[in-house]
Amino acid sequence: MSEPATKKRQRSFTVVWEFRVKPGKQRAFKKAYGAKGDWVQLFRHSEHYIGTELIRDRYLPLRYLTLDHWKSRQAYLRFKKENREAYLAIDAKCDALTTREKLIGEFEKLTTCPELAEAVETIGRLATESLDGAHPYPAPTAAEARIRPATVADLSGIIALERDSHSAAHWLEPTYGRMFSADSATRIALVVEDHAALRGFAIARVVGEEGEIENIVIDRKRQNQGLGTDLLRKMMERVRSRNASRLFLEVRQSNAAARALYEKCGFAQSGHRRAYYSNPSEDAVLYTRKL
Repeated sequence: MSEPATKKRQRSFTVVWEFRVKPGKQRAFKKAYGAKGDWVQLFRHSEHYIGTELIRDRYLPLRYLTLDHWKSRQAYLRFKKENREAYLAIDAKCDALTTREKLIGEFEKLTTCPELAEAVETIGRLATESLDGAHPYPAPTAAEARIRPATVADLSGIIALERDSHSAAHWLEPTYGRMFSADSATRIALVVEDHAALRGFAIARVVGEEGEIENIVIDRKRQNQGLGTDLLRKMMERVRSRNASRLFLEVRQSNAAARALYEKCGFAQSGHRRAYYSNPSEDAVLYTRKL
């Protein structure tokens, strides 16, 4: 039985993001993401926007969460689509303030307003703790993840990461070795590492004004921590520096996590290729982004 109209709970939609702020950038971050920041000023153009909360981890001073409240998910998605250029412009501007960012999730509010504080506290706790009670994000150290050009010494680590990823493009070992030969000037190879361990890699090819992401892999133990976003954006910068004006890639249709990453970084679907992949056979979705 449905509740009487006068007693129905008002529902709303909330998007929760986690950020790791660069040391010395806390003030600029709070200014950009706070109550009078660039994001709020943009969102206020929509009558369906309710407000934003910015909260900080009490144990990790560089870790913040934003809670963007909207009247509905449909309104939020429609606003993003209609204001895509402005959204991407602010996102690029704020990229220099953080070392990583992660979408915690999308939530539907079921509580009444007096209970909102308790709900926010619960979300913050869930975002901080893993299921077994251990903290999934160690405190920042001097050995934070860094992205650099790949070298011949990285070959064994790159191949090991690729073999451990079922969604990666699987190449023969000599193909990886040729990335460092004299006739491979069209290729760009980057790796991401922390604590002297390889955590991921990306390979792109640039021919004329077009670039193609040929392979990108993140260690399964370090996924959903922002490394993929940082690596992809750094690769986009390198491809752009080669005077390319467009970047494209293919991805398995079922790879929802990778597709979400590409769309977050401004890629748009531009094609479909039937039975493009094998083992198992699957269609590919083609994505393209202007640089």
